[in-house]
Amino acid sequence: MKKKMLALALATASAVALAGCSTGARSANSPAAGGAGQTFGETVQLFDASTKVHESMRGKKVAFVPILYKGYNLTMNWGASMERAFGNLGAEFQVYDPNFDTDKMTRIVSDIIDRKAADVLILHNPDVGVLTKQIADAQKAGIYTVVVNMISSRLGDAYIGVDNIAAAEDITSRAVSDCQKRGAPKRLAIIDGPGNDAASLLWSKGVHNIADPAGFEVVTTAHSQWQNSLAQQAAESIIQQQKTNLCGFLVTYDLNSVAVGDAVQSAVARGVIPADSLGVYTMAADTLWCDALRQGKVTASASYDVQGVGTAAVVATQQLVQTGAPAGSTHTVAFVPHTVVDRGNVDATTIACYKGQ
Repeated sequence: MKKKMLALALATASAVALAGCSTGARSANSPAAGGAGQTFGETVQLFDASTKVHESMRGKKVAFVPILYKGYNLTMNWGASMERAFGNLGAEFQVYDPNFDTDKMTRIVSDIIDRKAADVLILHNPDVGVLTKQIADAQKAGIYTVVVNMISSRLGDAYIGVDNIAAAEDITSRAVSDCQKRGAPKRLAIIDGPGNDAASLLWSKGVHNIADPAGFEVVTTAHSQWQNSLAQQAAESIIQQQKTNLCGFLVTYDLNSVAVGDAVQSAVARGVIPADSLGVYTMAADTLWCDALRQGKVTASASYDVQGVGTAAVVATQQLVQTGAPAGSTHTVAFVPHTVVDRGNVDATTIACYKGQ
């Protein structure tokens, strides 16, 4: 598996708390998050470490704003990890659900900053530029920002997610190998999200990094807006146009790939394409995707440690608070692991088939 360190600056970009869950109690004497002073020195007394960690986090307010929460395994998985961890530490944790409404998301984040309702913001950026102003405003307000899964053009204090380029390269290598073994046409199609988000842009880059040198053509790129119905419609249209002149779909995320798999199965049932002539490849592998894999709807995925993203966000939050560095004074990018899974190894892979809780 290729490992790449990625330093990015991509240039393209009344809140109501929904699905809220609160843990811990706010201490009136708790210092502000940004620039509060360092918790640990070069040495630590063994029995003091736990006390100091809990004291540093007690009463801290952490706000998690994903693109969608209720019913979405990806973000609910992160939220469950965060709620458990921050609850254990005595911090207050709140989820705000904009329900896939970008305008609502920006209003929610701006309101949290204006009210100083958080010491740390954990953000799931829908687009490389959407939350640029809010991240800058949070920095000015002394609020730390941790961005997860989709990087933004303004980095914030920390970014945590999968290495999209490397994951796309690995799964494209698998698709290319499968196509070559079948003697299929060297033609692939991409179905991504909005197209101007980091996941889509990096996915496309990784696909082309492998497909182009191998002599494969990406015949089209369709944008699903992360909607399963649009992903399925796009796949149906592409199949109708390409028929047997296509070898595989490279779909940016798992749930959209299941919808694409449905379109492929339907085309096979109607005799539009032969069985096993068109592979469906993706990134991530939740429990619904694993069910589809066992049913033969999808082919393989660059599964990544979704659970690890939520846990790493908690760790990053603790580190920011403990160092006491001013908000916006440090910037880091960190990747969780990924690996290619298929029917042969999915049940033995710990980071595959994740659930929402």
